[in-house]
Amino acid sequence: MRGWSRGLTIAATCALLAPGTARAGSGPWVLGAGASSLFLGIESQRLTMLSIQTAPDTTDEIEVGEGLSTLGVKGIVSYGLLPRIEASVQVPWFRVQANRQDEEVCAALGLGACRTTQGVGIIEARAKALLVDELRGSPLSVSVGVLARYGAFTAPTRQRITNIGEGTFDLGPTLAIGRIGGLGRWSGYWSAWADLGWRYRFGNTDDFPSIDGPVPGSEYTGDVELLVSPGDGRIGFGPAVTGFWRPNGVDWYELERDGTLTDVDRFSALRVYNIRVGGEILVRGRAGTTLSVSGQRVVVALNNPTDVLVFTIGLSFNRTPDT
Repeated sequence: MRGWSRGLTIAATCALLAPGTARAGSGPWVLGAGASSLFLGIESQRLTMLSIQTAPDTTDEIEVGEGLSTLGVKGIVSYGLLPRIEASVQVPWFRVQANRQDEEVCAALGLGACRTTQGVGIIEARAKALLVDELRGSPLSVSVGVLARYGAFTAPTRQRITNIGEGTFDLGPTLAIGRIGGLGRWSGYWSAWADLGWRYRFGNTDDFPSIDGPVPGSEYTGDVELLVSPGDGRIGFGPAVTGFWRPNGVDWYELERDGTLTDVDRFSALRVYNIRVGGEILVRGRAGTTLSVSGQRVVVALNNPTDVLVFTIGLSFNRTPDT
């Protein structure tokens, strides 16, 4: 019974804390019925280079003036609706500025490409149901869910390189797989999870040249994270990888060829992908509070920035029904 009790304690703790709190709601685990979580975070980004496809078999990098700087804040509220179902809502606010608005690339792109943009970003609502639970003898925990994103606030400035969204409503399923285990004689525990998603984007137009279908097209996403919490489990750390792929679209040289580089939907018409690699550190306090610090850098990109650095620091507050 002691082993079962310890496993139950680890799993219950990880349901609240093990997933990266900078991306609250990730992983297969869910809050218990009546439990809740609030995450408040600050995010900073910096980039200077853009990878573009300049010919069918040629990729080049161009400088984005002296770079773009982004500062954002976000809040995420999660609530356990039923023993195996939770819902969450994320609301972000961003300010994006070009460090030099008189750079050549800004004038070449036109449409106020480098003007400072600030406002509410893409609002996300997510529901998730735990289908398979390790505590009941399964080797893994598995959950499925649905993600809806509302981006209308970002539509008026989607033509800028400083944009904070592409102005669409998106909807799609998610699948998460994960496992939690103890560290044996070293005490503490570890958790690992993968989160996959696909979203259909209700496009801004169906008539963009050279593209069959809506713009922007559907997208695939993926996140993988490993977290190790030795000793008493108050400190956790580990690597994280994030990926994004939009296969339906055109390349940069096709925008130039077709004369659509000055179209308001030029950036959302691009086929793009990127992979970011980094890590996260969690420091857990008393009364259900957790401090998280994370950082990631883009390592692979197409028609996207190649040197994005993202740093997030935040606090999460977790509440169970009996507290």
